[in-house]
Amino acid sequence: MKLKLPNHRDQHWKDAIQDLLVAANTECVDLDCGDWLLTYTDIQDLMVQVDQNGRRLDSLISNVPATVVSARAFGVEARLQQSEPFGSRELISQELPSDTPPTPPTSVMFHQGTLRSGDYLQSDRSILIYGDVNPGATVSSCGDILIWGRLRGVAHAGTDGSTQARIIALQLRPLQLRIADAVARGPDDLPQPGLAEQASLRNGVIKIDPAEVLSFRHG
Repeated sequence: MKLKLPNHRDQHWKDAIQDLLVAANTECVDLDCGDWLLTYTDIQDLMVQVDQNGRRLDSLISNVPATVVSARAFGVEARLQQSEPFGSRELISQELPSDTPPTPPTSVMFHQGTLRSGDYLQSDRSILIYGDVNPGATVSSCGDILIWGRLRGVAHAGTDGSTQARIIALQLRPLQLRIADAVARGPDDLPQPGLAEQASLRNGVIKIDPAEVLSFRHG
């Protein structure tokens, strides 16, 4: 059974989810999150509600890439609702006007598609990529870099010198990582399935840990 979260203008999703789950007539449900931006913590709270009502969330769809990334990081089968197909060579990038208020997800560049060898993507905002970054491809940002896919190329976050920038991917196995002026190689071991990883700078050294909250800071 498909459940749909209410519109932002009508009701907050946290106030609606309980009634939606109670009204569901099947144990397994699919959730349409619409335009809601849900962080990893939001997904965790949502799953608690689902479990407490004796339901199982089979899948999640959303219009917001960051919500899909958060759900996948939590192990939920999730996909982005898009009218255009993914994986084409024609990549779609959206850079929002400079006077746009700095609130997610409008403060990021969204790039749809895989970056292949020789491709280079750069922005003075945080970047969200829906696809892989293959060996030979490079992505750089003054802010954070979040990749819903595999990072196997080169990523440089905090190009303006920000030591708080992060690099997050569902599989973080790059040829090279850079945060501000620090440089590191990616780990050789395989990641745990369904666990997003985060590279951050601590005491001048790039460390890789499980990603906890998938949200952007603004450069």
